Amino acid sequence: MSRKEALTKNKEIDLRQLFHTLRSKLWLIVGITGLFTGLGLLYNSQSEPDIYASSSRVIIAASNDMMTTVRALVREPIVLDQVIQRLELNASPGQLRSQVRVDSVEGSLITVISVLDSDPERAAQIANAIVDVYKNVAAETLGVGGIRLLTAAEPEPYPINVKSNTIVYVAFIVGLILSFSLAFLLESLDDSIRTEHEVEALLGLNMLGQVSRIRNRHTAAPAKKIKPGLMRSETIGS
Repeated sequence: MSRKEALTKNKEIDLRQLFHTLRSKLWLIVGITGLFTGLGLLYNSQSEPDIYASSSRVIIAASNDMMTTVRALVREPIVLDQVIQRLELNASPGQLRSQVRVDSVEGSLITVISVLDSDPERAAQIANAIVDVYKNVAAETLGVGGIRLLTAAEPEPYPINVKSNTIVYVAFIVGLILSFSLAFLLESLDDSIRTEHEVEALLGLNMLGQVSRIRNRHTAAPAKKIKPGLMRSETIGS
């Protein structure tokens, strides 16, 4: 059995050993945790434009077979091109398409058309313009004239992408887990002998005692001088 295998087999894990590991690797734990937390703070501090959402609700009187096609028409270029021209938007149909979302209210004929934009007023204008154009295009191309506006879009004063500190907390926890894991990994790879139990496990002998560390101040103590009055001498032949 090799030296490393003998130490690993007989290694005892106790609270003192864990405390010693954490104390000796404290710089590693603090460094990695601080690094990940700093990266989280840096990412969270990046400025992003506020995004506002505005929605209009319409009811579509169409059969179940036609409903999917009628709803998909909302985001088609034949509708979006006219909206861009009407509002004089500086965007392509593809860009505007990425800002538009169409959702159906389950179990009903109601459809919600939502628009995301950095300007709340413009988001509401786009949503309402889409409904107006969409009704005409659906009637002309699909022959569906039963589309009626239920609720017009209005500007929302609050953005939907409010920043939170969740990413910072997650970065802190990830850094803490990684630093603890690395600390115990390095400790498990360290096969140096530090305690008398490891010596007994390695040699198979019982220790009778141990020599304490001798400090320099104990070995470098100057010899005491003998006072002249305490010295005795005898004269030869007296």
